[in-house]
Amino acid sequence: MPQRHRSTELFILLWVSLSLWPVVANAQGSYEAPPFDSIHLAVPEIASARDWYLKNIGGNVGETADRIAFGRWTGDHPLPISLIFDISSGATPTAGSVIDSIGFSYRDLDAKMKELEAAGVKITAPLSKTEPDWKHAFIEDPWGTRIELVEDPDNLGLHHVTLHVKDPNASLAWYVRAFGGDRASVYGREGIRYRDLGLFYVFATKEDAARPSEGHVIDRIAWGPIDLDKTVNDLKSMGFDKFSSDTNPRANPLCNFIAGSGDEGIRRLFCTQPNQLPHRIVYLVAPDGVKVELVQHLEAAGH
Repeated sequence: MPQRHRSTELFILLWVSLSLWPVVANAQGSYEAPPFDSIHLAVPEIASARDWYLKNIGGNVGETADRIAFGRWTGDHPLPISLIFDISSGATPTAGSVIDSIGFSYRDLDAKMKELEAAGVKITAPLSKTEPDWKHAFIEDPWGTRIELVEDPDNLGLHHVTLHVKDPNASLAWYVRAFGGDRASVYGREGIRYRDLGLFYVFATKEDAARPSEGHVIDRIAWGPIDLDKTVNDLKSMGFDKFSSDTNPRANPLCNFIAGSGDEGIRRLFCTQPNQLPHRIVYLVAPDGVKVELVQHLEAAGH
């Protein structure tokens, strides 16, 4: 009889706990988190940068000519994570920036490093393996982007971004609260794990003197909310109100001029393709100095 009483008591306790769990989650201000969308590189000429990455790093031509998709682009939610090139004649290398590097994963890193060396790619740190981390190496693109290559056979392609911040735990906690993801320690690296179309990581390490990312080659990182207004309002409810730009849909191609060489006075015009999905964008600078873009792809229902 006493044993039956304890079982009933346990059942009641479990039922109460489960019934209260959603209420607790809502009380903490949880909401549908936007998926990680893209990384933006500022380069003087888009076609050459895109072609360098397609040749040496991989990926597929994306939605428009100014981006590379790591995954198949279907035009529907969710879109694959992209590397997007923006025009800038004065962007500085990533050294010293709060966005330290971007990472790509390969099945056989030894073979990949031999391929890159033969192609004349600048190798800044040779392949190494320190337990418990992935086998990894560092290279640099012609515009000063620091790139980490890792051997993670289960998660190939665009793999991670690494931030250098004063307080890694505080920064990662802010991103989780603002944009979701799972806080994770992966092979000794502290970060956030996103699971939209496979795995993608945002890692953070301590660096007291890192400068804001805007103006560097890795200019910003982006999340893709399905409902931009809701995400902005959620951020405001967290006490964050430092936004820039507007939220008007962009239904027409974006065009940029590039200065010509010499005294010719000729400028080249680069436009995104007219069939690019209309989208709405808001920019913000996170408390650690990372420039963030929130982009709602209207016809793809978000990401």
